[in-house]
This record gives sequence, structure tokens and C-alpha cells, in this order.
Amino acid sequence: MFYGQFVSGSVYLTTDGSGLPIREAAEPNPDAGYHTVLAYEQHDGAIWQVWTLVPDAGTPQDAALVLAQIQAATLSDHDALKVPALYPLYACGHVYAQGDRVLWQGTLYKAISGHTATAADPVSDPQHWAKVVASTAGGADVPEWIGGKSYAKGDRVTKYGTVYESLIDGNTLEPGVVGSDGAWSIVSNG
Repeated sequence: MFYGQFVSGSVYLTTDGSGLPIREAAEPNPDAGYHTVLAYEQHDGAIWQVWTLVPDAGTPQDAALVLAQIQAATLSDHDALKVPALYPLYACGHVYAQGDRVLWQGTLYKAISGHTATAADPVSDPQHWAKVVASTAGGADVPEWIGGKSYAKGDRVTKYGTVYESLIDGNTLEPGVVGSDGAWSIVSNG
């Protein structure tokens, strides 16, 4: 066991055994693109080693933004509309999976199916992209159901004034008909 004094963020070992015990922590093994930085903290009657993972390039804020962008993929459309800046800009030639969201001229779009983008923008490619709209109780901002189109879990559609929400991914069933129980839930009746 080592003993030392903690002064201005630095640890000084004592030769006479006085001071506070120094608690060691194993250095983490960082993933590619990160390195470790050692610091010390004094609390609970000891001096503790504290390892921090730091990105090799950029700032910790850049790394936090990347993490937020990764987590944004799991947000509902309703929540995604609150943070559109977390989504990448649309890119022609990029491969998109069903449900991927992109930003185009300040508007959020969602991939209807997996594809390689060939259009100059998502607006001119309605067979692959749908504008992400607010999930309102009424049907004014919710698109009409389209037969043969595949809907992701959480997508909302309007059919005959009733708003439905898809309960499954890859949903091609018509809402409100026999056999679609478990695939759609009614959000509001028009």
C-alpha cells in the first residue's frame, strides 16, 4: 500500500507512511480512437486513481455528440422531431436502411425501405422517403395509408379519418381490416 499527500491535483508519496492511502484502479483498455488519461481524486479518506477515456481526435464534446447521434436512431418520430440536428444530412449514393432518418433543408425524412439513394433529394424520391410528421391526435399532419408500403413500428397513418399507429416493423397490412389486429392500434377516430 502506498501513502501520500494530495496537493493541487498531484500526489506526493510519503516516505514515512503518513498521509492517505492511495487506491489504484486498473487502466481501462480503450477502443480504437480513444486513449486514457490518469488523474487523482481525494474522497472517502483515500486518494483514488481515476482513468478518463479521451478521444484521439476532436474534443470530449465531439465524442458526446457522436454518442447522441447513435442514440438518436432509437428515438420515436415524435421525439426525433425535437432534435433534428442529431440526424445526418441526406447524401445521394449513401446506402440507407429502412427507418433511417435524414435531414434535408431543415426537414426530417425517414427511409420507407432499405435502398441506395440515387435521387438528388428525398423530396423527389417519395417511393423511398416519407416526411417525418408530428404524431398528433388528429389526422391533419399524419399521412394517408398507402397499400403495399412497408411501415415501421411507431409509424402513424390516416385511413378514413382514423389515425393508426403501427405496432410492428415491416407492416404491410391494411389498418382497420380483419386480420390486422396486433399490427395496428387506433390513436384517434375521426
